[in-house]
Amino acid sequence: MPISASMVCLPIVVLTFAAALTQPVEAPVEAAPADAAERIDVVAPMDAPTTPATATDTDIAVGIDSAPVVGDEAPTAPAPEPPKAIDTPTPPIVDPDAHRWTFAAVPTATFNTDEGFGTGGVVSLFHHHEGVTPFRNELRFNVFISSKLIQAHAITWDGIKPFGLQGRVYARLRYFSTVSQNYCGVGNLVDCAPGTADAEAEARGLVDDADNDGDAYDVFTRRYHLMRFIRPEATLLYRHWLRDKPYRTELLFGWRGSYTIPGDLAQRGPYPGSRYAKDFPVGEEGLSSVPIVGVVVDDRDDEVFPMRGFVSELSVRGGHAFTGSQFPHVGATAIGAFFFALSTAPRVVLATRFIGDVIVGDPSTEELARIGGTIDSIAFGGSAIGRGVREHRYLGKLKFMNQTELRAQLLDVNVLDQDLSFGTALFSDSAIIGYDVADFRGNPFRPLATVGVSARVIWNKTFAVRADLATSPNEADGPGFYIIVNQAF
Repeated sequence: MPISASMVCLPIVVLTFAAALTQPVEAPVEAAPADAAERIDVVAPMDAPTTPATATDTDIAVGIDSAPVVGDEAPTAPAPEPPKAIDTPTPPIVDPDAHRWTFAAVPTATFNTDEGFGTGGVVSLFHHHEGVTPFRNELRFNVFISSKLIQAHAITWDGIKPFGLQGRVYARLRYFSTVSQNYCGVGNLVDCAPGTADAEAEARGLVDDADNDGDAYDVFTRRYHLMRFIRPEATLLYRHWLRDKPYRTELLFGWRGSYTIPGDLAQRGPYPGSRYAKDFPVGEEGLSSVPIVGVVVDDRDDEVFPMRGFVSELSVRGGHAFTGSQFPHVGATAIGAFFFALSTAPRVVLATRFIGDVIVGDPSTEELARIGGTIDSIAFGGSAIGRGVREHRYLGKLKFMNQTELRAQLLDVNVLDQDLSFGTALFSDSAIIGYDVADFRGNPFRPLATVGVSARVIWNKTFAVRADLATSPNEADGPGFYIIVNQAF
């Protein structure tokens, strides 16, 4: 659950504690002699000829061609001593068939008027086996609950080469309910200004009581640009490898589904008189069932912190009565992310990602807010794409976006056998959003943009946490602050 400044947030410092449940098997190591370091420099390798010993001062005085003096015994050069054997440390033996387990965790806490006090966290359990990087399996648990019973829970399995298959599987079950999702309308000129809510309240005859922050006027204006709904979700993706790296090529098959129930546990329907209720008076209850197919080409040198290479994706998705969906639509997504190493010590990389997403038909508001393929992210606005803009603000069937980051990992340490890498980043997100090709509902030449700075921690080369602070000239309700697991891309 992102922690944003739009909520009066109480972020908890990222938990920097982890443990390896099973350690790799290591062979016994004999200690090297105290002078081994000196002798290593002068002893030739075992497969190279031994260099003769250097002549002593006596040898030079006598000379090889000098004749011995009569009556004197000719001096004899001492025979060179053979090099002594050096006891070099034996490197640890890691059994590729061994199973190792590590874990990492991040706690979170939030507070706002509508959700109340909320707490939870993210825990990931990693399975390492057969040298597969960054892990063989990850099992992730997301938990969040608030004092007003707002909930966001998920169980995710990310498996590489599952059951011996040449591919990758991603499966997630999620339960989400909210009373404070943003809704400002569609297009890139939407207005979420408080003055709009005030005007609507006054038109309804509500009067602001300055001595009562919880009067009907305040409740109406606070909820005017908000949605409330319950949404259980499921996602299943399988990426079959046609070939491995370089240029690993994958066929993507998947499905994502959700059932949206307008309202909360106590009351059904949208907030009366809200901006969302104007467009959808009774909400959008129903099933969204969306199959996905596509192709992915991945040539990154690393997944958690790539320094070089690229990953690209082209996919299509759609919902129809044939798939069980009550919101018929078709969408297409094109993604290209590129990484350029600027320095290796410290590790500095320029990363940029381009996203194009187009939808035709009548998707639900929640499907309208998301892009397709392997990335189930809300855009534009929020912790994933559009940092510094409130989540869910700019919605449209046409999305053309870019994210660029200058990343640097500056300090690597080992604490209790845990590898921690600390870094920072400067970033910018930008987009052009339109409602539809025939009805843009905004200015097609009006870009949306954000800028920000980030602190990053990479844990055991498998688990990344970022704390992003961002602002935008297109957002008055800011800046935004987020503590999120995983890189933005």
